[in-house]
Amino acid sequence: MAREEDEGGSLDMLLDTLCNTFGGIILIALLLALSVNKKSVELYEKLVKTDDNKSELIREREQLKNSLLDLKDENTEILEDLEDDAYSKREEIEEIKDNLDDLNSDSSALEKLAELESQKLREMEDAELKIEEERLTMEEELSRLESILEHQTLTKELKKKPYRKVSLPQQKDTRKKPLPVIVAHGKMYPMISIGIGSIEKNEDGLVWNQTPDNRFQVKVDPGRGVDPMDDDSLDLFLSTVNDAPRSVRQNFFLNLFVYSDSENFAIFNKIRDEAVLRKLDYNWIPISELPLVLRSDNVPWKVQ
Repeated sequence: MAREEDEGGSLDMLLDTLCNTFGGIILIALLLALSVNKKSVELYEKLVKTDDNKSELIREREQLKNSLLDLKDENTEILEDLEDDAYSKREEIEEIKDNLDDLNSDSSALEKLAELESQKLREMEDAELKIEEERLTMEEELSRLESILEHQTLTKELKKKPYRKVSLPQQKDTRKKPLPVIVAHGKMYPMISIGIGSIEKNEDGLVWNQTPDNRFQVKVDPGRGVDPMDDDSLDLFLSTVNDAPRSVRQNFFLNLFVYSDSENFAIFNKIRDEAVLRKLDYNWIPISELPLVLRSDNVPWKVQ
């Protein structure tokens, strides 16, 4: 009986073990089934999402492709418009070039015309200057001829009258001072020199000495002196006398000491006539010998 009980207990233990093992297998199978089902669902969802993403990408690619096609069409239209504008601009440029060529041709003709007109203008200006010079020359010649005619008329009138002292004698009181001039050897020798603001004794062609009786002896150098036949020299001397009121604040009259000689009287006539033309007074004293001896009262002014 005891052995039967031991055998029955072992069988129960075996059955329990088998049942437990089988139950564990079933549990594991159930767990595996559940796990596989969950993974399948997740995988399915991932596949669905992947398909959705793929479809979205396809749609985006199609949209991008369509956009690119639209952009290409727009760029094609823009390029065509630009080509049309470029062609139009090229035509305008060619037209402008043609116009410039025409203008250059016209400007060359205008430049030639302007050059001809300028040359004519220069010729006219030169002719005008020449005419003006001739007019001035004629006026100067006319003035000179009038002066000569007036001089000749005055000379004829003077020749009809005997020579006389035009200015006041030295002994009389007068505001004008005598300007002594020796006329000899075909020259004239002023005894004083008039400068700007000064009056000095003239030693150009003259030698001054003093005699024992305190008179002045004046010698002349025939190679020096002023040549009255030289119009410029005579005009310079008479102009200096005329300008004396401004340069030295003093008026003068010519006191001419004429050496007795036919040549000297001809020189005297010219000096006299030119002085009269300039409205200068004169006094003349004939002398028969040189050197000239002057009394103290005949000594040139401011040379005492």
